[in-house]
Amino acid sequence: MISFRIFKPGEDAAEIYRFRYKIYEEEMQRHDRYADHEKKIIIDPLDNHGYNIAVYEDGVIIGVVRVNFCTDGDPGEYLDFYELKGRGRDYPDKVSYSTRLMVEPAYRGGVLPLLISVECFKLGLERGVNWCICDCNSNVLPFFKKLGYEVQDAGKIHPSFGKVIVLRFNLRDPKHYDRKQSVFARYLEGSLHTT
Repeated sequence: MISFRIFKPGEDAAEIYRFRYKIYEEEMQRHDRYADHEKKIIIDPLDNHGYNIAVYEDGVIIGVVRVNFCTDGDPGEYLDFYELKGRGRDYPDKVSYSTRLMVEPAYRGGVLPLLISVECFKLGLERGVNWCICDCNSNVLPFFKKLGYEVQDAGKIHPSFGKVIVLRFNLRDPKHYDRKQSVFARYLEGSLHTT
C-alpha cells in the first residue's frame, strides 16, 4: 500500500536524506557536493525551510521530493539560477520551487512520479502559489511538459548536476491546463475560488 508523508521544516527527515544518498551517490554516481559519505546522507541548506514529501510502500520509502516557498527562507543560489524574481509581482509570496525529486528505479516508468508531482501541486495550491519552478534532465522533459510545465531556460549548468533545463509552471491558468490536458486540471477548479 502506498502512502505519503510531508515533513515540515524542523521535522527529522533523516530517512529522506539517506534515500537521497542511496539514489544519487550509490546508484547514479552523481557526486552531490552536499553528500556526507560518512553518514551516507545528503542534506543541504534548503532543507532548513523546505517541505520534504516522502512516498512509502509498506513502510519503505520509494520516492521523495522537496518543495520550498520563497516566503519561507533564502533561496540562496536558486534565486538567480531559477530567476525567481522573474515572476514579477508574484515574487516572493506566490512562488515556489521544487528540487530533489527521485524515485526508486523499479517505479520510474510507472505512475509514481506523477503521484509525487500531484502532491507538490496540491501543497502549492494550499499555500496560494501561482508559480512553481524546477529543473530536469532532457530525458524526463516530456514527462514535465505533459504535466503543463514550460521551458524557461534550456541551457543552465547546475553546480552538482551539470546541464539541466529550468521549467516553470503556472498553477492557476485554466487555459493552460486545457491546452496541455494536464492531469492537474481536476485539482484546479475547486481551488481557484478558495484563494
